[in-house]
Amino acid sequence: MATAASRAPGNPLLVIVSVATLLLFLLSAVEGYDGRHAAVARSAVARRSRLETMGMSRHVHHHRRTATPHRYVLAEKQTNTTGGAPKNRSSPATSPTPAPPASSPGKHHRSHKHRVRNWIIGFVVGSVAGVISGLALSVLFRLALNCIRGRYRTRSGVTIFTPKLIRRADHLSFLEKDDGLASLAVIGRGGCGEVYKAQLPVDREGEEPRYIAIKKIKKHGGAGEGPNNLSDEESRQLDKWSRQIQSEIRTVGHIRHRNLLPLAAHVPRPDCHYLVYEYMKNGSLHQALKPATAGDDAAGDSSSGVVALPWPARLRVAVGVAEGLEYLHESHRPQIIHRDLKPANILLDDDLEPRIADFGLAKAMPDQHTHVTASNLAGTWGYIAPEYHQTLKFTAKCDVYSFGVILAVLATGREPSDDFFKDVDEVGIVRWLRRVVQSGDHAEAIDPAIAGAGHDEQIVLVLRIAVFCTNDDPKERPTAKDVRCMLSQIKN
Repeated sequence: MATAASRAPGNPLLVIVSVATLLLFLLSAVEGYDGRHAAVARSAVARRSRLETMGMSRHVHHHRRTATPHRYVLAEKQTNTTGGAPKNRSSPATSPTPAPPASSPGKHHRSHKHRVRNWIIGFVVGSVAGVISGLALSVLFRLALNCIRGRYRTRSGVTIFTPKLIRRADHLSFLEKDDGLASLAVIGRGGCGEVYKAQLPVDREGEEPRYIAIKKIKKHGGAGEGPNNLSDEESRQLDKWSRQIQSEIRTVGHIRHRNLLPLAAHVPRPDCHYLVYEYMKNGSLHQALKPATAGDDAAGDSSSGVVALPWPARLRVAVGVAEGLEYLHESHRPQIIHRDLKPANILLDDDLEPRIADFGLAKAMPDQHTHVTASNLAGTWGYIAPEYHQTLKFTAKCDVYSFGVILAVLATGREPSDDFFKDVDEVGIVRWLRRVVQSGDHAEAIDPAIAGAGHDEQIVLVLRIAVFCTNDDPKERPTAKDVRCMLSQIKN
């Protein structure tokens, strides 16, 4: 919106110049038309005067040759034409009614000229007024639409996408300071930077505190290191971070779904970018499946000590992620492919409702495309579809593959990187799970933390859906909508 709004002032100048050029062209055309019309009018007047002169001369010549007085000729003609009795000749003959005087050609020419000129001036003025009013209405409409969608930019450059959470831009004014994050707790670290937890100011007394998560993404290597002083590896890394920022803004900055974590605000700084999200106090699905130990508490994450999720909560998470994935693949246009689905990128809100997060690698695929080819491999090992790994071509079925691995993690309690898979014959969780399901030894695959609680049948069904989603042939995999339907039919 801000980009469109910033470009708007340049458009009226171009429109005004174009309209002025059109006006000069029309006026010159009117002058030329008036000159041609005047010449035609003068020639017509001259021709009419010659004809009248010739008619008068013929009439005089005919009058001289006629012996009978003119009044008797008129009386005789009236008698013959009416067919009545002859009238009294002693009555004076009625003189013919004189013809009305012809209108002056000069006046007619001037009135026609004024009408044409007034019509053109009215047309031009109306067009200019229509263009200006149309531009003003379009800008106002965009502003209103962006406010309704929750996306507007302040003078300081802060873009707010979720005004329900970030009510005023000055709530993020502490990020404009150099030491704005010094007192904040680090709740996570990723490939692009740290994630901090902050509390927003309270507007009214007695209001519940609101918390946000701030992801810091660097712009360059550090103090004194400009773009020309960076190594090739550092430059590629910075380009990757820049693309991730743009991807986050294009995707979660513009979409809303209860199972997607929206981007709340974007704060640009000279040396970094801040991406602001709603804080999820229950952490990620990865943390919920692997309760933190005493040594993990150093990160300052409030989710430490959380017990392993029971099966009903895990099934609810699976259904919620499937609904969010269905929205990205089926409902949203253009289609959005996440490309990095894993338990660490699925956050849990206060009600343990899942939120798909981290859209830094997401790509929008136009409707007319069947796939998108990447320049390099992106994602997390163990969750990458085999066809994407081999050809660098990804589709929505690559996300379905990653979701199948997530279903396997929910049911087994094991992730692809666990040491357990180093001691088995099969390479990776997918091939191991496929062998277990085909052999019917389901007890070997079920997570001991949820086994024997009366949900084994449901867990086996989820394991079979996971095998279905991780088929080597992408054409044999179900769509996100099919997966959501299958999971929804599993009753707690």
